[in-house]
Amino acid sequence: MGSDPVGSHPTGSDPLASRSQRGQSQEALARTRQGVRHLRYLTPAVLSMLALLGTACEIEKVAIQRPPTQLALHGMLSATAPSQVVLLEHTRNGSVQLIAPPFDVTDPVVSDEGIAETGAIMTLQAPTGEPYVASEDNTTRVDGKGQGIYRFGLAGSALQRNAPYQLSVQTKSGATLNAETSVPGGTAVADPAPGFLPDALFDRTRDTMDLRWTAVPGARSYFVRVETPYGPLSFFTESTYVRLPGMLRNTDVISLPRVFVPGFPQTVTVSAVDSNYYDWYRTRNDAISGEGLVSRVRGGIGVFGSLVRLRMEQVHVIAPQSTSIAGEYVAGGSDLEKSIAPYSSLSLYVESPASRSDQPDLLTGRYTIGVGWKFTGCQTCGLFGTVQGTAVTLALLETGLDTKGWSARDTVDVFTGTVTGDTLVGKYRFKGGPFHFVRKR
Repeated sequence: MGSDPVGSHPTGSDPLASRSQRGQSQEALARTRQGVRHLRYLTPAVLSMLALLGTACEIEKVAIQRPPTQLALHGMLSATAPSQVVLLEHTRNGSVQLIAPPFDVTDPVVSDEGIAETGAIMTLQAPTGEPYVASEDNTTRVDGKGQGIYRFGLAGSALQRNAPYQLSVQTKSGATLNAETSVPGGTAVADPAPGFLPDALFDRTRDTMDLRWTAVPGARSYFVRVETPYGPLSFFTESTYVRLPGMLRNTDVISLPRVFVPGFPQTVTVSAVDSNYYDWYRTRNDAISGEGLVSRVRGGIGVFGSLVRLRMEQVHVIAPQSTSIAGEYVAGGSDLEKSIAPYSSLSLYVESPASRSDQPDLLTGRYTIGVGWKFTGCQTCGLFGTVQGTAVTLALLETGLDTKGWSARDTVDVFTGTVTGDTLVGKYRFKGGPFHFVRKR
């Protein structure tokens, strides 16, 4: 869910856009101040000429009225979800200044600077005519969070297939929204157990992932999504077969990183989707006209669609560990050092060798929490790093419950040290040191 619901897209939005704009404004202000300082040394004649030019080039300023806000709805009936969730908010038009807390996946509207529409009455009518009334999360959570998040107590396994579900919304101000979707057929693949790490190895240097599935009734298209630490790669296909080479690059990320990252567990899913889901996510707003999204929500804008997950492949991505610093490491040093080490093992891969001698090799891999240390989230998590000569830097990815320690969004600690032969020695930014790691033979 992006900060602007009108521009929602399965690959997400840029929550840092406003910060970037503020940075650009500050840079422009600095340049203006530099220009003023330089004017002190101009002659009176030059100043007069500049004044005339400034008057001649003055552009008329016209105030542009703010557009009216719209109700924005984002809901999806999922055949594998324990309950069905719909988000409801207002589009932004600049009339409200928002300062949001850090993004919270359990509170996606407010924490992403959205204007939640709270207190609405939302009803879902099943094909049999049975009504379900949603409860807003902020009325059931002890912390009061969850404004604009409406939840139906309807398990995905109970959803009827290829039959219409009618959604109706009435806000406190009297506005109404209506939408309809039909859930495609097909056998849904359930979620894995919490904390599950795949055993299937995928060597990205030589393996290719071939996925096939059976066409299902009611599917407008099939949505393929690959989870990566940089953000997902996702696309639609009309085929019932897809082939993903191990060295594939992620065209949904500006820097075009590899899709499959050594040391990381990665999930690939294929879902059958209805027309609403397909049309909303295959379109986007035009930068000039502001038009382009296909919305079938009556009385507002957004999407109310459905999907059924048909395939789920989970692999542990690997690569040869025969070069540079690559290898499996365990905590070393004295018995006391081993007992207090915050991290007990490292698995390192060379993700990208340097193209020049004055640049570092890029590293990826995973680390394991030390014995006796308590963290919320993962016990085995991902890492990124660099090595140049003997200098090593490792960024240990954060262990939050929402990302499970495999997202490049943030780090929990940074290890800085040196490598000599089979030994790594260094300190952590927050947990001190020195600590030793020894490569296993």
